[in-house]
Amino acid sequence: MNLSPWQEIIKKDRKEYVLECDREIVEECNRGRDGDYKIRVNNPPTPYMGDFANAKILLLQLNPGSEIYPGLNPAEDVEFKIFKNLKQDIFKSLRGEKMKFPFYWLNPEYILTGGFRYWARIFSSVIEKKEDYYKIANRVCCIQYFPYHSRRYYPIPIRIIRKYRGRSEKFLESQKYGFSLARRFLEKTDKLIILMRGKREWLEAIPELNGQYIILKNKRNPVLSGNNFSRREDYKVFREYLGL
Repeated sequence: MNLSPWQEIIKKDRKEYVLECDREIVEECNRGRDGDYKIRVNNPPTPYMGDFANAKILLLQLNPGSEIYPGLNPAEDVEFKIFKNLKQDIFKSLRGEKMKFPFYWLNPEYILTGGFRYWARIFSSVIEKKEDYYKIANRVCCIQYFPYHSRRYYPIPIRIIRKYRGRSEKFLESQKYGFSLARRFLEKTDKLIILMRGKREWLEAIPELNGQYIILKNKRNPVLSGNNFSRREDYKVFREYLGL
């Protein structure tokens, strides 16, 4: 596997976490955005997570969200001050290191974080006991179509990308590594791919995904429950791949 470009930002005390190949595009885009759509660069991006070599299930998402609490400066990084191991776990994931919980947002150590609350809700229909967090965290991986945090997703205009990357470009340079991870996962014979959000975006980026994924009914609330799979039999297959 090619070296992840995210190695560049793995430093403990950076004030900004944006790849140099993306910086001009992100900064120009942010000049015209308000709080909800502003791309956050003060927290480490989470473009992917999980053990891609051994995971059985790939989740395709749109972009990592961002909780902004009233009256608090989003640059204060409150979660990192409280959960001392969290930033290092994010960095370990970006480096592809072995971890007890490769899908680190399912580590009960982070039970009070927004990430844990989100993913515990997503998997709530298949979690019955504490041990299930560990089992799922080792069988599932995830790729975000767009790697940087924002409260709400809004695509970067192609005209801005092409201004800095060339007239035929449609994607940030950093996105291409996530796409390469997805293509490698496609080569597995024993796999399940769930396209949770961003169907149009993912199929434009990776046309060979077509016909090799399953989808959910409610993309705005993509919980992995029996009622939310487009076909009931897909939920049964999902549970089998989880080993539950």
